[in-house]
Amino acid sequence: MAKHSTSRLRRAARGLRSTPVRAVLSLGVVFGLGAVGTLAYWEDAATLTGGNFKAGNLDIKLSGEDNNPATFTTDFTMLNMQPGDSKAASISVQNAGSLAFTYTATGTAPGTLNATLVFRVVPGGTVSGGTCTGGTETFNNKLGTGTPVITANRPLAAGANESFCVSASIPTSATTGQGLSTTASFAFTAKQVGAP
Repeated sequence: MAKHSTSRLRRAARGLRSTPVRAVLSLGVVFGLGAVGTLAYWEDAATLTGGNFKAGNLDIKLSGEDNNPATFTTDFTMLNMQPGDSKAASISVQNAGSLAFTYTATGTAPGTLNATLVFRVVPGGTVSGGTCTGGTETFNNKLGTGTPVITANRPLAAGANESFCVSASIPTSATTGQGLSTTASFAFTAKQVGAP
C-alpha cells in the first residue's frame, strides 16, 4: 500500500515537470500578484458648504432724509430778529443702518450776522419756546466755518435715534447786526464703533 501511494506521488511530480502544467501554474501566480495590485476599496465622500458673509452698513439719516429735511429749514428760520430774540428747532438723528455707530457734528454760519448770533446745540433736547431744554448741551457759542458742535463721539445703536436740538439767539446786549443775515448749516459724520 505504501508502494502504491509512492508511485502516485511520483506520477504527480512528473506531471508538474511538464511544460504545459508549469505554464498554467505560473499564470496563476501572475494573476494572483496582479489581483493584489488592483484590489478595490469602498469609498464615501461628504462636502461642507457654508460661510455666507455680508458686510453691515452705516446709514445716518436726519428726520428720515439723507440731507436737508424740509421741516428743519422751515422751523429754523426767523425774520426781523432783534436783541433778546431766540429761535429753536429740532430734528431726529437716526441710525438707519445695520451696525451701531458713533457720530459727531460741525456747524457753519457764513454771512455777516454770524458775528452776532449765538448758537446752542443740545443732543437729546427738545424745543421749548425759542430754546432747547433737557438733553446735554455740547456747544454754546458763535459759529464760523466747520465749527465742531458735537466733538465727543455719540453712540447710536442700529435702528435707534435721538433728537438734535439747536437754537440761535441775538444776545440782549448786542449793539451790532441790524439788517445783517446768515444761513446756518450742520454736517453730521457717522463712524463705526471704535473708529477714532
